[in-house]
Amino acid sequence: MIFKMKQKIENEVSCLNLSEPMNITLRYPAVGKITHEQVRWSNAIVNSPVVYGLIERRTLYFITGEVKHKYTEKNLGVPDSWKDLYFHLTDDDLGLIGGQKNVPRTYAALRELAKKLVPVTFKNEQGQLIRGEVHWVDSFFYNTETGLYDVRVSPEIMPYLIDISKSFTTFDLGTAMLLRSKYSQKMYELCSQFCGDFRFLDSGEKAQGHVYKKRVVPIQMEDFRRIFNLDEVRDPRTKKVITPAIYTSFKEVRQFILEATQMELFELYAAKHSNLWFDFQEGPRKGRGGKVSSIFIYIYTKEFPKEGIEKPWQKGDEPLSPFEEYAEPVEHTDIHQRMRENVWYNAGKEAQEIALQTLLGHYLHEDEVFYYMKQIRLKAGRSYDSYMQVIQVIQDKEKQPKFKSGTDTYRRNSIIKYALRVNLKEFGWSLEPMNATTKNKKKPIEQDLFSYR
Repeated sequence: MIFKMKQKIENEVSCLNLSEPMNITLRYPAVGKITHEQVRWSNAIVNSPVVYGLIERRTLYFITGEVKHKYTEKNLGVPDSWKDLYFHLTDDDLGLIGGQKNVPRTYAALRELAKKLVPVTFKNEQGQLIRGEVHWVDSFFYNTETGLYDVRVSPEIMPYLIDISKSFTTFDLGTAMLLRSKYSQKMYELCSQFCGDFRFLDSGEKAQGHVYKKRVVPIQMEDFRRIFNLDEVRDPRTKKVITPAIYTSFKEVRQFILEATQMELFELYAAKHSNLWFDFQEGPRKGRGGKVSSIFIYIYTKEFPKEGIEKPWQKGDEPLSPFEEYAEPVEHTDIHQRMRENVWYNAGKEAQEIALQTLLGHYLHEDEVFYYMKQIRLKAGRSYDSYMQVIQVIQDKEKQPKFKSGTDTYRRNSIIKYALRVNLKEFGWSLEPMNATTKNKKKPIEQDLFSYR
């Protein structure tokens, strides 16, 4: 998991289908042709830190395509025999990965793959969380006679590539092979993970009356730095520094990672070689002049494009907003039917009066309760359902998220200004607030008849 807060994918839908399958010439550094096709990685790989260089990761993309053709398309699971895990590559394949003029460099990257481990986490059959590191490639051979490269894919990595039914990311192999830095590769993978029908759910924001827009991803900077491998990494036992920290300021992160990868993905999108790109926005700072603690990533695709002009956000443009207004789903019944279904409806007029006075006492001052009860009794003399009507509008107000999370002052004002003054108009009448000069702040003490709810 990338985030500390709860997240949910409402519907795992691939968003990486280009208009039609086609061959494209790789711009840099490879030459040749590669087909746009979709491949899958487990999110355990997508969310793991950047430990591979540009050519190394391109090699992994290439191997993923080979795994798809050899196993996934044939509905085969992880092979039992280690001999079936070998893949045979040629100089042409290496030229496709790193460029025909850079085959020796790609060869060196291929050899390095066998030395590197990728961190993974999973739960075993007992539901226990397991953390570990696995190889992508665990052996490598070069045939001096045939010129073939024999690469054996680690059996430990195969479950993260095939037979994946949940918690996976689908991305376009052709687009991935075009990317020109290890950071744009990682950003493309992350955007692919959240570019479908995804909405980040945060109960705290929902309680404030708004939710995150779809395809807006809030990321804590500590998580971002971990994924992009920017912090210092030490051996847990020897404490020896494995990799030093880089881009320690947010200014550097913005310039060398966020802006650079944004422009690269946008250019590919504009050239119709990618189906996604992104905007980014700093999250709130902690105090004046404080550090940036989070960022928002706004993901755009051909199916869900950016509104207005499709270009990276610049200062002076309309401000980005990660939220959309949220309204509690409207009940299918109207207020009159809800009132008739209320448990107090058949309780009798005297019980309703006592219940209403207690309910008002939860939120209003003592003199306000006296004032409103006097007005409601006058109305009750002319309308049998007056007590129930007031109870109903207050109970409807209590169900609203902003009311539930609001302060005592907010709830009091909400009852006076909206429930009694506005919402009661659905029954054809309303109650004006009492004169401010006569108010007394003392609260009543009443038996809580609503504690059962």
